[in-house]
Amino acid sequence: MSALRSMLAWDVRLQRRYGFYAVYAVLTVVFVLGLRAVGPGLRTDAAVLLIVTDPTVLGFYFIASIVLFEKEEGVLDALTVSPLGDRGYLVSKVISLSLLAVVAATSVAVFGHGSPWGLAILVVGVALSASLFVLVGFVAVARFDSINEYFISAVGWGTILFLPLFGYVGVLDTQLFYVLPVQPTLVLVTGGFEPLAAWEVAYGTGYLLVGNAVAYVWARRAFRRHVVRGGDPGDQFGRGEVPRSRERSDRSGLASRSPAVGLALADLRNWVRDPMLSIAAVGPLVLSVIIRFGTPIVADMAAPVLELSPYYPVVAGSMAAFGPAIYGFVVGMFVLEDREQGVLAAYRVSPLSARGYLLYRGGTAYVLSLLATLPALAVIGLVPVSPAVLIGTAAVSVLGGPVLALGFGTLASNTIEGLAISKLVNVLVLGPAVVIAVVPEPLQFVAGALPTYWPVKAFVAGTSSEPIWPLYLFVGGVSHLLVLAWLGRTFARRAD
Repeated sequence: MSALRSMLAWDVRLQRRYGFYAVYAVLTVVFVLGLRAVGPGLRTDAAVLLIVTDPTVLGFYFIASIVLFEKEEGVLDALTVSPLGDRGYLVSKVISLSLLAVVAATSVAVFGHGSPWGLAILVVGVALSASLFVLVGFVAVARFDSINEYFISAVGWGTILFLPLFGYVGVLDTQLFYVLPVQPTLVLVTGGFEPLAAWEVAYGTGYLLVGNAVAYVWARRAFRRHVVRGGDPGDQFGRGEVPRSRERSDRSGLASRSPAVGLALADLRNWVRDPMLSIAAVGPLVLSVIIRFGTPIVADMAAPVLELSPYYPVVAGSMAAFGPAIYGFVVGMFVLEDREQGVLAAYRVSPLSARGYLLYRGGTAYVLSLLATLPALAVIGLVPVSPAVLIGTAAVSVLGGPVLALGFGTLASNTIEGLAISKLVNVLVLGPAVVIAVVPEPLQFVAGALPTYWPVKAFVAGTSSEPIWPLYLFVGGVSHLLVLAWLGRTFARRAD
């Protein structure tokens, strides 16, 4: 028991040190304010969807960064020969991450919704669901050695697990959703705001209890196979085919021979080798195609309840923030990996210098974001847009790519902190579009504190033939450049 208490205290300190609690304090405030802005008729559904898709499943993503960090630091190797063992390790992770999920979800329900009808049911549902997703997340990440490898797996897990959300919003309804673990989560979280039938309470709690037991056994087997025995040869995916030690040697070697060329070649090899980066490269364009053909279908289904066509300019304009966010995140992870592997220190004392490294990373994020965002905005359709609005919006919005990339490099010390901070990226990407859609002027201009607000606002104004749209772009360009200047100075000072 003392070993478990020590491990639990270590996990809490680790999660606090790497910003998990600070990030969720900020997100909880944003969620509460967002729910308060939603009308009473939609507030319950918004609260259920928000709680189920974010705080309840936070452990699924955070456990990945923790496990990969502890693998890298050799902590898991030490645990295999300690009295704590895999059982204590998993229990500690489940308790610490589930507690964070329960506190965040309960705060959102109480302060955001305002009248949680069955708070006890909601707490039980979130606690059982959070622990289940921590264990499933451990199974998903145990076999991998890098975060990019894990993300490929996470996309597949997430696609399957979240299918019941289509049933909740009325797009697709089938009894098969009741065999997936998000369905009992939806049922019990809904029970926090409205009465449930007895069979629904029994189904939700029974499913999640059995699911936790099965997932716990599964996670212990994954621990023994992939941590204690080190996994099976050839069982890695993507970059795992190349030993990490060799990869580091390659990157260091490239850096020592020709810093600028070495950086470019190392990045090119990563994009070619890494399936996750290949998916990210086409992600904005694929999403644009899905939105173009999927939005009218959703609008037809929602027509009896809500007319969606007035929101088409906002839906299309949100792509101006989405593309740069993807590439900003990817390049930001490159920066953090360079720091962790000591490559950044080599560049700092090379002819490239910290400033040259900064310009290279920022320029890369801008060019890649522009190449992805411009065609994505053109393809998405939904509303007519002039070439001037299209090109102007893309040119300004993609400044968000280097802002995010340097933001990760400046604010995070390693990838585990970077993943924690990445939870806030959703606020930067979706926040402006939501505010423009639901908050009237002039109150919505408060969101202009976020640079990403202005390109989306310019796109919406441009598609409505409002002559003021160039002014919005000008403000957006200036605000992005001011943030970039601050991040650049801070990053260079930290590197020196």
